[in-house]
Amino acid sequence: MIRQLRFGSAGLISVLAQCSALFVGVLMTTQSAYAEVRPPAVAGAFYPGSVRELQRDVQGYLHGEPTGHPPAAVIAPHAGYVFSGATAGKTFAGLAGGTYTRVILLGPSHYESFRGGALPAPEITAFATPLGEMPLDRAAAAKLSKYPEFSGPARAHNREHCLEVELPFLQATLGGVSIVPILVGNATDRAAARGMARRLAEFVGPDTLIVVSSDFTHHGGPYGYKPFATDATLPPKLIALGKSTAARAVAIDPRGFSDQIEVSGDTVCGARPIGVLLELLAHAFQGTGRVADVTTSAEVSGEMGQVVTYVGVDFTGTWGPWRDDPPAPHPTELSAAEQKSALALARATLTTHLTHEGQLADWFGAHKVEGNLAAPSGVFVTINNRGAKAKKAGRLRGCIGTMEATEPLVDAIVEAAVSAAHDPRFPELDARELLEVELEVSVLSPMRPVPGSDAIVLGKHGVLLTKSGRRAVFLPQVATETGWDLNTFLSNLSLKAGLSPDAWKSGATFEVFTAQVFGEKE
Repeated sequence: MIRQLRFGSAGLISVLAQCSALFVGVLMTTQSAYAEVRPPAVAGAFYPGSVRELQRDVQGYLHGEPTGHPPAAVIAPHAGYVFSGATAGKTFAGLAGGTYTRVILLGPSHYESFRGGALPAPEITAFATPLGEMPLDRAAAAKLSKYPEFSGPARAHNREHCLEVELPFLQATLGGVSIVPILVGNATDRAAARGMARRLAEFVGPDTLIVVSSDFTHHGGPYGYKPFATDATLPPKLIALGKSTAARAVAIDPRGFSDQIEVSGDTVCGARPIGVLLELLAHAFQGTGRVADVTTSAEVSGEMGQVVTYVGVDFTGTWGPWRDDPPAPHPTELSAAEQKSALALARATLTTHLTHEGQLADWFGAHKVEGNLAAPSGVFVTINNRGAKAKKAGRLRGCIGTMEATEPLVDAIVEAAVSAAHDPRFPELDARELLEVELEVSVLSPMRPVPGSDAIVLGKHGVLLTKSGRRAVFLPQVATETGWDLNTFLSNLSLKAGLSPDAWKSGATFEVFTAQVFGEKE
């Protein structure tokens, strides 16, 4: 998927350091080698180091609206308790009365970069906090360790805080329940997340709770992410964004959640483990989600230079066997309603990409991905100047897409819209231009080769020219909009491929296709 949310090792350490800057106390280090119990790494920094203070604080945070039934999964923040403890408490309060025998913990790896999941070292039998030890479900961990999806480095757990800070809440509500701690690497894409989820489906049931540890947007110069003004408008803006993003999690929408984060560049540190959870819920769960709380660190610190959003989510329902996705539908001509949805998707993608706000998440909340939107199709997204700007700078502002029908139309439109904003033939699109452009979508038929240029029908066929390892394509509407004859059309296509104007006359091959073209101006 486009613009994967990735942190290199330096970025990972930077994010952790920046999170820690909000916290009171000195971060306790963990020895690089330990025996059978993993000792606390951040007691006294992220949360109190004394038993009495920790018990008092956790119990003080555990106040939330009852869901009626204990949840099957939760998403909770992992910052210092002074900032995120209240949100975590509202999320974990619903666990009271649950009859869990195992908790699977998923969180982001802040110190190590890898793909998939990382389990603790085989000799680890428990994780400790000041409140005591939580035993590992060693049988489950041993079975998972045999799968390649869980071959990440065990050392990732040594200094990691994201799972540890959830443990006192589990100890206060569930006691010494067995845990399966799993860190998810930042290189985990949706395919890897689905693979992990399929393995975890073997371990879920009425006695299993999934806890995903994640903070949401990290905003400010120290985080390398500062798209919004750092004034009093920032906290409500971050809360609105957090609600839009969390709504895709609540809706159990892996695609919408992932696309919103990747297109916007949002700094949700636990995006990868949340992705694993959503794939598991989408394929092995029946139930509903609920946002328990959304807040920011600014409510405590008053500091606008660096602000973190905290979100709590719970899911109530029942686990079941893994369900494969249905076969992709066969593409047909898009209906008027589907055309409208496709254009709205392109606009929402472009807006979210340029403003970093939640329009794309909101699009997924208002539209079902079905029918032609779910069918594999090639597509181009064209950005056109309009009005006075078109007269001054020309109509075309960007046009990029994919010829091959290798992915659902919804995914192809998202990728094409983002790419068109960075068409190398033009300066990168700016958010201030959004009101000055109109969008056009061209959904392509499969390509077919033709014996020569005389088989090309201008205005009907788009053309892919290939020669000497170079390729270029014109959409069908190019001939109509320019008024070119066939020779001029093919000469310009040759130039676009980096060839001489008459290169098309010998040694070139041609493939043609048709397109269903529709735009915002219609």
